[in-house]
Amino acid sequence: MDMHRKFLKIMIVVTLITSCLSAISYATPPEQEHIKILFGYRFPPFYTVSSKRSPSNSLRGIFIDVLKKFEKKHPEYIIQYKCLPRARISKVLAEGGGDAFALSSPMFLNNEIVDKYTASSPLWEVGDHLLVKKDSPIAESGLNSLIGKKIAVLHGNGYGLLDEYFSSGLIKKHAVYATSQQLMLVLKGRVDAAICNKSTLPDLIKSSKLSMDDFKIIESPLYTFKLHLLIKSTKKKFIKDFNEFVEKEQLPVIK
Repeated sequence: MDMHRKFLKIMIVVTLITSCLSAISYATPPEQEHIKILFGYRFPPFYTVSSKRSPSNSLRGIFIDVLKKFEKKHPEYIIQYKCLPRARISKVLAEGGGDAFALSSPMFLNNEIVDKYTASSPLWEVGDHLLVKKDSPIAESGLNSLIGKKIAVLHGNGYGLLDEYFSSGLIKKHAVYATSQQLMLVLKGRVDAAICNKSTLPDLIKSSKLSMDDFKIIESPLYTFKLHLLIKSTKKKFIKDFNEFVEKEQLPVIK
């Protein structure tokens, strides 16, 4: 009888221990993976910095909203944001630093970067256009019509087919670090035109306190391209999860 009681006590203790261990295992959250995404500073409406003191922690915009929705559906990932100058981003990517880069197209990246990063499913399609003074004689964006012209561009950015023309000197470029500087160069007549993204331009002009009434945009784009999140190719599960999310999610429409 005593042996039977002892056996029952042992079984009860074992059962309690097993239940506690099971509860602990269920309560333990899955291991989370940190994904560091590199950003520039301003690419509205997709993202923009709202605080100069803490740029990486103050990003706002429709792409940031998309990433937050992705995190909610995939709690196994923690998205980290890191803002850098565009030229610096190219160097970091070439060295394999950063898990991803937002937002760009492989057409603007050199082979050293393309070999290390995979483009996600496309999120949006946009176009780069010529921006000129309101009274400019330039009326079209054909490359031949730009030969001999001086064009304001952003330092560190790629410009597709135009890069060959810039390298050869057929089209002259004046590189600056901010869209506001491009706008002032156009207004002062120091360049013939600037290359601007039509989707981002309205917010950028508004923040510069200038008026679109002083400019005109050539409606025919120099080129169009799809925006992707460029993800380090070794992050295969993240690439798969993000692509599935993008393909199912109804993304905000841009004008």
